Amino acid sequence: MTRISRQTGITCDRTGVGRGLPSSFPNAHLYARLTAAPRETGVRESRDSSFSFPYSERHLQCLWFDSSFRPEKLISIDHEQATVENPGRWNLEAGPDFLDAIIVIGPERRKVRGDVEIHIHPGDWKSHHHGDDRAYSRVIAHVCYFPGKVPEKDLPPNIINIALRDTLKSNPAFSFENIDITAYPYSALPSKTPPCSKILSSLDPDHKALLLEAAGEERLRVKSLRIEAGIKDRGEDQVLYEEIMAALGYKQNSASFRELAVTLPLETLQDESRGDAVRAYALLLGVAGLLPNGVSRKWDTETRAFIRNLWDHWWKQQSKWETRRMDANSWRTSGLRPQNSPLRRMAAAVSLFISQESLSSRLKSISTEDPKTWHRKIETLFLPRKGFDYWSRRLGFSGKLQNSDIAIVGSDRVAAIESNVILPFLAANRIPVKNLLNHIPAEHDNSLIRQTAFALLGRDQNPALYRTGLRQQGLIQIFHDFCLNNRSACRDCLLPKALDNKTF
Repeated sequence: MTRISRQTGITCDRTGVGRGLPSSFPNAHLYARLTAAPRETGVRESRDSSFSFPYSERHLQCLWFDSSFRPEKLISIDHEQATVENPGRWNLEAGPDFLDAIIVIGPERRKVRGDVEIHIHPGDWKSHHHGDDRAYSRVIAHVCYFPGKVPEKDLPPNIINIALRDTLKSNPAFSFENIDITAYPYSALPSKTPPCSKILSSLDPDHKALLLEAAGEERLRVKSLRIEAGIKDRGEDQVLYEEIMAALGYKQNSASFRELAVTLPLETLQDESRGDAVRAYALLLGVAGLLPNGVSRKWDTETRAFIRNLWDHWWKQQSKWETRRMDANSWRTSGLRPQNSPLRRMAAAVSLFISQESLSSRLKSISTEDPKTWHRKIETLFLPRKGFDYWSRRLGFSGKLQNSDIAIVGSDRVAAIESNVILPFLAANRIPVKNLLNHIPAEHDNSLIRQTAFALLGRDQNPALYRTGLRQQGLIQIFHDFCLNNRSACRDCLLPKALDNKTF
């Protein structure tokens, strides 16, 4: 096996993998070469088939599979309306992405049954050689993100071509970031020791570490490209607002926080609040549908006065938002740690975004030369705003004051926001982040990281090998690229062959 070189300045191979923000993530291309292997088995497709669409085909597959994300009415490129009665069975073997789907087409509502293939570009049908593969002869729908036609001679007869881009963009509440691609159709790693683990066991710890770091850089590079695309579309302050709001919601309320950020854009929040933190908080709670009605006997004097003050601001705005206000049932409040309550997290948003200087400017002004200093200054941004300290010793509107201050955003969540939002945001703005990469704090450990480490590194692996934030990102990236779509005891996985044949 060819060992990974630690030298920098290596040019990317002719596939162009690793393109985009190379100076920020100098080792990303070392890992990206692994994912450039030809699609021999039909299990995996390239996530980089278009740099103008910084998501993967799996995002589109999840959208097609899940009716909560899939538009109710789809339009073919021939302007026929299509309704999905059944998206089909998710195919984890070679062949079309979904089998035995049912789609209702046109005003006459003709019902067709067959398979569905998902691509980013219409031209991917030809580049993946589906026209020469009899396994695709039953495809009834070619679903792509971008519009465009494939020559009829290359397609099965009577196929319907559906483009998602315009329909999705017309829905301001939709975001690919709300799709948890690890949740479809189910998630479990193979129980047997995978072949890649045998190969990796021959590597010394330094080379294992570099593989994880290169994969982590690739994951952060792709996140940066997504943020860069969002900035071009919605501006950097709004994108930063949406991404941090979603991160403040963690898994349980991420989608609801993102919906709130879209429903109540940052510019509107800032204009309406006029720099007043309480006014901004009242607007957030009001639009979110979480501002309490009535009075509770459990509230102490300070809480009663605080909520009365919030209502003094909200009632003046209430009529403007009546038709756009979110349902309180949109939020998950049970089963959460009290520290993670949406009420507290919205207070954190106020501290971050209601300021004379924009958060984007403050982030870009912090030097990245010294990682420890940078991290310490980032943490200070998440401290409660002066004069708005109601939540400093409270976990909810009811209950007693705590004996000591409680962080409005815990260190684990700050670490997650640093690696998943702030660092990619800086890279998207061409601010040097190379010095920060190996100092990204580790996030709270999770089962996906542990399971992937166990599968790749073996039973006797040293957990210290993946206790940095960058290496954790690397494990997640490898899981997404190679493990997520593979449910065949690893027999079709491309990673072992890529590790054997590729030069890093």
